[in-house]
Amino acid sequence: MTRQRGFTLIEMLCALAILSLVLGASVRILSSGTLAAGATRSASQALAVAQSHLAGLETLEKPGPLDRRGTEGAIAWHDRVLRADDPAFAPAAAAHLAAWRLESEAQGADGRSVRLSTVRLTAP
Repeated sequence: MTRQRGFTLIEMLCALAILSLVLGASVRILSSGTLAAGATRSASQALAVAQSHLAGLETLEKPGPLDRRGTEGAIAWHDRVLRADDPAFAPAAAAHLAAWRLESEAQGADGRSVRLSTVRLTAP
């Protein structure tokens, strides 16, 4: 009796089952990495829009009440200039300075938002 070389059907089925498990896990890992990269890109774009808008608000010669909204591509933004009525600014008011809160918020396509704000003191 001669022994034949090769794999049995059971060995082939076991090898295919192991291979499919490994490929399934690899696809899940790669797809979650792709989703995370997309979320990071969206958050970075929202941050860049908020930073540029806040820088624009800081260049206003005389800030005053302002509320404006718009979109840039897939990023929705909202800029506001409000009177800063915080008690921490009482010394500034005593020195006849007006405190203004400059805010810029940007929301990415994934729904995450970034809000930046600063305070500016001006002479009335």
